[in-house]
Amino acid sequence: MDGSVTTVVILIFVFSIIGSVTGKHPSVSRPPNYPTTTVPASEPTYDTSQTYSTVDVPVPAADYLSGFAEGLGGGIRKFIQSYAVKIDPWESDSITDSILKYSQTYNVNPKLVCGLIARESRFNRFAVSSSGAQGLGQLLPSTATGLGISDPFDIDQNVMGTTRYIKSLLDRFTGPSKVPFAIAGYLEGPNAVKRNNGFQGHSKSYVEDILKIANRL
Repeated sequence: MDGSVTTVVILIFVFSIIGSVTGKHPSVSRPPNYPTTTVPASEPTYDTSQTYSTVDVPVPAADYLSGFAEGLGGGIRKFIQSYAVKIDPWESDSITDSILKYSQTYNVNPKLVCGLIARESRFNRFAVSSSGAQGLGQLLPSTATGLGISDPFDIDQNVMGTTRYIKSLLDRFTGPSKVPFAIAGYLEGPNAVKRNNGFQGHSKSYVEDILKIANRL
């Protein structure tokens, strides 16, 4: 056997004995500038940013009697007419009146309700999603029934149910992330948001879209 080969065999044999006795393998020096792989820090899983401005502040009841509703109603009406793909004037009037009425009834900011409906259906009262959600606020049949809605395509009934439902979600959350959590809960369910202490992915863009609309009104 060649001398160099014999030496290598002997060294391997010695190292194997050392490893079996100590449970360790001989250390190997890392060459200078050897590339290393760094595991990046994980991204935050859930978004709890405070981007909702004042849309969580309900409008005082007295303001509905002091010209506020008339002024805001005009803005909402114009927005609906410009944002909806196709809508008759009487429909935009009816949607606006229902938003103002039920926002006062359930103590919810009408800007938030308007933004929610805009994102859900683009003010198409006959909208139906692939999951079966119906009407302006895209309420599932089971949810609509629980809210006392007999006709989900009726403007007044659907706006009532939408406003009442978002109010129930606002009441379920507290703290600085109350509004975005409630909006995310409208999309993916409040239990999921509570379980994960937040939201991510599609829900994040959904929340941002609604708040952008609400804050521009």
